[in-house]
Amino acid sequence: MLRLPHPSRHPVGPVRGERRAHEPPVTRTLRTAERLRHTLEAGITSARDLGALPAAFRDAVRTGLVEGPRLQVAVGVISHTGGHADATMPGGIDIGLDFCELADDAREARKAARRMLRAGADIIKICTSGGMSSAGDDPDDEGLREDEVAAVVDEALRHRGLPVAAHAQGRAGILAAIRGGVRSVEHGNAIDDEGCDLLGERGGFLVPTLATVFQPLDPARNPPWRYQKKLRWNERTKESIAAAIERKVNIAVGTDAGSTPHGRNLAELSHLVELGMSPMDAIRAATSHSARLLGVEDRLGTLRPGMLADLVICAGDPLRDIGVLSAPENIVVVAQQGVVRKNLLPASGLAGAGRLR
Repeated sequence: MLRLPHPSRHPVGPVRGERRAHEPPVTRTLRTAERLRHTLEAGITSARDLGALPAAFRDAVRTGLVEGPRLQVAVGVISHTGGHADATMPGGIDIGLDFCELADDAREARKAARRMLRAGADIIKICTSGGMSSAGDDPDDEGLREDEVAAVVDEALRHRGLPVAAHAQGRAGILAAIRGGVRSVEHGNAIDDEGCDLLGERGGFLVPTLATVFQPLDPARNPPWRYQKKLRWNERTKESIAAAIERKVNIAVGTDAGSTPHGRNLAELSHLVELGMSPMDAIRAATSHSARLLGVEDRLGTLRPGMLADLVICAGDPLRDIGVLSAPENIVVVAQQGVVRKNLLPASGLAGAGRLR
């Protein structure tokens, strides 16, 4: 069990938007199916996508049409005009991210949530702050206000109590998200003591997505505006998340896949350990804690009688070196609900591929 904010692609950014516009739909579909398989073979048997992945992929995995992690999907992202998920660039060009919904008051936010639910969303994704990859704003900029967040949360509660996840990087956006009632704060770059306390009081989760912070910062691979934001925020983020780890905040694991490589998602555990988490706690963050966030802790996230038989075997002891999980080649067996999906052991090592009993 591991949850991922974006196993398909990141919702913002002119380069990705242009690439998506020129790629035939069939090619995009096949690439997504390939990414799902790579993610499963990396040892991730369940995941959450927080933007851009249509519900049909969830259903295709469920019915066996494609192999991948069982999925919960947000389908799209709700943002203010000019906010993190607005597909219009500062020069006025719309890069055509049709999964992004714009809402500028509580009524519009509620209607946008309903459209996401109509499209099959399992989770509602909102933006309560600006971001690193959106050219027209900054992480300290505020996104949806507390009353707008509360309207979305209320709409989700009216539909089977579905959760709401917030892209929230700056302090104001983090506090608005938590006070509005979200289940999880995604990124949380500037989370402070007040934010940690509020999360604890309300039983919410922090999903740090540290893979984006630990990526090498190459000015040649980033437009100047993004490079400067990352330069300002990376060390600040590490300090904030390290403090949250020390305070024992509920942390689940996500990677912002798409902005970070598909199939190497478990490197996130090494980043958590580098910031002070124990290897066992990092593994729990990716398993039992993530299962709680997804609301499936009654059947996933732990190995015990009565649970679904999801099992990963790796080459090495991750309690001694958590980094062994980072490389897909070290993941030698992946079983999903008792079905062996990947097996690199010698033929005598696991009674053949198939179903574990």
